[in-house]
Amino acid sequence: MTGVTVRRVQPAEWAALRAVRLAALTDAPEAFGSTITRELAFDEAEWRRRAANTPTFIAWRGGEAVGLVAVVARTGGDGTGSRPEWELLSMWVSPDARGSGPADRLVSAAAEVARAGSAECLTLWVADGNARARAFYLRAGFRPTGTWQTFRRHDGSTFDEEKLIMPLAAATG
Repeated sequence: MTGVTVRRVQPAEWAALRAVRLAALTDAPEAFGSTITRELAFDEAEWRRRAANTPTFIAWRGGEAVGLVAVVARTGGDGTGSRPEWELLSMWVSPDARGSGPADRLVSAAAEVARAGSAECLTLWVADGNARARAFYLRAGFRPTGTWQTFRRHDGSTFDEEKLIMPLAAATG
């Protein structure tokens, strides 16, 4: 993990967010719910809004963005609407940086946001067939839930995905 830093994206860094997100969609289009065509159409205001409204982190190696993750709180995660379920989204690490630590740091950053929001766990959905990502998530502490869904993209295409969960220790402070 030498030389890798992770920091939360600020609205002024919208161009870096756009570049790394488009790189992710280009590298692994089958792993994401969105498409490169859709996100190429987003204007600067949309990228700034995303940076401002969703905790999103970029992994940097030197001056190069080599990874990305976001985390969101979805209401009603426990079935009652009283406690949000925190979900890791848009995880990606560039092929030349895989296996060198950025993914661990990105998951840690997402988990810290969830802990700060009083989450007891962090969830994610991993695309069926994305064996490398699934193996990483299992090593990182996520566990299968037995829940599957078919995700429908904005362009109408679909893919199956599996829900994983990571229990979180309470934040101390």
